Amino acid sequence: MSVEIREATADDVAAIRDVARDSWYAAYGGSLEPSTIEGALGEYYDPELIEAGVEHDDIAFFVAESGDEESVIGFASAEQTWADEVELHTIYVHPDRWGDGVGAALLDRIRRWATEQGVDRIACSVLAENSVGIGFFEASGFRRGAEAKGEIAGELHDEYEFELEL
Repeated sequence: MSVEIREATADDVAAIRDVARDSWYAAYGGSLEPSTIEGALGEYYDPELIEAGVEHDDIAFFVAESGDEESVIGFASAEQTWADEVELHTIYVHPDRWGDGVGAALLDRIRRWATEQGVDRIACSVLAENSVGIGFFEASGFRRGAEAKGEIAGELHDEYEFELEL
C-alpha cells in the first residue's frame, strides 16, 4: 500500500473529522464514556476550528492519502511553540490502517517540517488510556517524560508527556 502525505486543505475538513471520530472511538471506546468522546470531538474537531488550523500559516497540517483510493486515512498537525520546540498537536490514523506505516509517514513529514524550523525537539502529550498512541510514540523514538493531567470535555484525565530529540 502506498501512502502519500500532502498539506491539508479546507476540502479535507470532513475527512479529517471522520478519521478523528473513528480513531477516538477505537482508541478510547473502552476507557472513556461516549459522552466524553463526543464532547472532545465537538470541541477539538469543530469544522471551523479544523479549517482555521489548516489555513493558519504557523501550523503545519498534513493529511495521508492511500495511493490506491485517494482518500484521507490520517492526519497530523504541529506548531512551533518555543524557539527550540515544535508541539505535535495531533496525529491520527484511521483504525483500519493502524500498523500500515501511515502514522510513521505522517510523523516523518512532521519531523522534516520541525527540522526546517530549526528546533531541537518535538513534544506532545498522550492520554494514559491511549495504549495504541503510547506504543506508537515509544516505537518512534519518543522519550516518555512527566505525568500530567489533561482536560477533555470538562474532565481531567491522566496523560504522559513525550519528547523526541531531533
